[in-house]
Amino acid sequence: MSTDNHRHRLGLLAIAALSLFGALFARLWFLQIVEGADASEQVSANATRTVIVPAARGRILDRHNVVLVDNQVSTVVAIDWQKYRDMEEDEQSELLQRLSATLSRVPEGEVEGDPAAGDGEDEGDGAGDESTTTTSTEPGVEADPAVDPTAVVGGDGDAAAEDSRAVTVEFLERRLNDLRFNHFRPIPVADDIPVETEIYLREQAHLFPNVVVDRQTVRSYPYGSLAAHLLGYVGPLSDEQWEKLEADNDPVKPYEQADEIGKTGVEATYEKYLRGTPGRQVFEVDRAGRIVRELVDRRVEPQPGDDVHLSIDIRIQYKAEEALAAQLAREGSVAKSGAAVVVDPRNGQVRAMASWPTYDPQELVGGISQELWDRLTDPATKVLSNRTIQEAYPAASTFKLASSYAALRLGIVTPDEVVSDPGYHQLCDPPRENDGCLKTNSGGANGPITLSTAIKVSSDVYYYKIGEAAFWRAERGEISEDAFQQEIMGLGYGARTGIDLTGESAGRVPTPESNRELADSLWERSHENYDNDEAAWKDARRWKIGYSADVAIGQFDTLVTPLQSAMAYSALANSQGELYRPSVLDHVARANSATVVKGYAKEVTRVIEWGGWRQPLLDGFAGVTQQPGGTGYLTFQDFPLSTFPVSGKTGTAEVGDGADQRRDNSLFVAYGPNPDPTLVVSVMIEAGGFGSESAAPAAYMILEPIANGEIVQDQPGGFVVPRGASIDPESAAIVADGIGRGTTD
Repeated sequence: MSTDNHRHRLGLLAIAALSLFGALFARLWFLQIVEGADASEQVSANATRTVIVPAARGRILDRHNVVLVDNQVSTVVAIDWQKYRDMEEDEQSELLQRLSATLSRVPEGEVEGDPAAGDGEDEGDGAGDESTTTTSTEPGVEADPAVDPTAVVGGDGDAAAEDSRAVTVEFLERRLNDLRFNHFRPIPVADDIPVETEIYLREQAHLFPNVVVDRQTVRSYPYGSLAAHLLGYVGPLSDEQWEKLEADNDPVKPYEQADEIGKTGVEATYEKYLRGTPGRQVFEVDRAGRIVRELVDRRVEPQPGDDVHLSIDIRIQYKAEEALAAQLAREGSVAKSGAAVVVDPRNGQVRAMASWPTYDPQELVGGISQELWDRLTDPATKVLSNRTIQEAYPAASTFKLASSYAALRLGIVTPDEVVSDPGYHQLCDPPRENDGCLKTNSGGANGPITLSTAIKVSSDVYYYKIGEAAFWRAERGEISEDAFQQEIMGLGYGARTGIDLTGESAGRVPTPESNRELADSLWERSHENYDNDEAAWKDARRWKIGYSADVAIGQFDTLVTPLQSAMAYSALANSQGELYRPSVLDHVARANSATVVKGYAKEVTRVIEWGGWRQPLLDGFAGVTQQPGGTGYLTFQDFPLSTFPVSGKTGTAEVGDGADQRRDNSLFVAYGPNPDPTLVVSVMIEAGGFGSESAAPAAYMILEPIANGEIVQDQPGGFVVPRGASIDPESAAIVADGIGRGTTD
């Protein structure tokens, strides 16, 4: 082989080697220079954690900008978990024991909610892909407060027997290990501590390493229990709520598992507006999950929630609750509960919504004791229940508006038709007094009467005859078996009104079909419900003439809410016959500004064609309060009717039967001032007696300050609700005792 060939081969090898090394160096240059920045950013992203910073909730105000729900600063004690984890075990134990002893000596301090601890390892402990510790929500999702486990605080055995508010070491340990809490921010263990304890913890900080004393905003209620059921309250997310929220995170307003959410009332309905927009802090962490530094350039400050302005007038609300308290406190009264709602018949907006007994939502802030929760959810008292919409009651004679409307629509009666009322009516042939055949008036005979007079004196016989006629026309096939009930439902009974509050009851208008379904259900559940007698079951399935007669006077399982009655009478009170979807909203605005986010627009669900029937109906309801012989005349005889004419209808509802017979419920619906009413009031007093004994005087007390100018409905000023909205039931009862009591109905 020649030297030239050898050199040639060496040259080729050199060129090949240089080419390979050149390609290698080019690739290294590309990776380091071109993709280096992206790779560096990816490494950084793989070691970051995003922490959600809570935002203040929006305020709730009345229609005249009076703040009903605000935020206040609460002093919170928390433990910095990131630093606590690096302490020696004996140091941790010593810290928890010392902190437990200090916090348990605080008489005013309350321990926050203790969600049940979960199993598994906190995913935030290690490095990995960039993540956030939040999940999202469908705002307004609500759990039944009566079965919400996270609403109960400090009632699971943590507290010492002698002090249910004691903060035990076991509680602190469980709180620190609870995966519901974000371990990248201090974990709260007590809130609303007194100033003395705050000063002690700060001055003796060396004894409490990694314990943080901070101030956070919590809900405050300047008027105490006033409008509590309407406003609602906030509380920790329940397990059920968290499951619903976890799958579909809201990237704008994300929730964490330990967050609070509106549970009831306006707080729940308008959660998506009231909830603020959380901020964000992004931390770089090492592989052990320890914070290295905050990436300040990626911080986002939290923004407060929107302000919700309600249609409520806090002055009328106060008078409504005072009126209820007065009736319950009257000497000799056995009533323990009641409800009152005031609406504007011109647009369906609610001006007041009162339910008794009530509660102070401030007691639910930051968590409550098991004892208090048991009292609030006791089925015997139903303190948390908003009786204006969540409970349905026998309608009694206030239902006669609906029965009149149905009878007129079906041609059963005309306004001028004279009907004999001898004080009783026999439904059966041959006549007999048992089996519900013999029906009587509580007030005796009324003689020949027309529609207007029947309403004025509340003649049951007149309406028994209407129910009887509806029954026989259906039997003959002239109308459908439930035609009478269907016309009644046209005024909104038997269906939810659609108000913008949760938990509304639909009430019930019994029909032949619903009666059969009930009998079949009882038979299928157990034949013993009918003593194993098939004939008895089949007889129970039959719709009887007495049922139709009783429905016509608002009895026989006819159930309505106070709000349903208010809306039905509103459709008569406004000249257009418009039946509205009620609302508690006026508008939603940006926090502390006039920028409107959502306004109120009245919604008509149906137009009632009263035609020539309206005036006879109006005359009848005016006669109740303004003419001698009216069932509410004695109650309103001292009311300023000359300047504020009021019409109304009393109702006395029988409750239970046989051995379960209880004292009658008292009902009254009023509207005024005529001829263009601006308010409709619906009152129900459980065990209040006949309608003009309790409910009518309560309506009087609600309307009187408006009639005499103490409250100008569409203007602020005048009567000022006392701070804290304290009501003196005994003093109010004295006022109530000065109001007349009408006749039975």
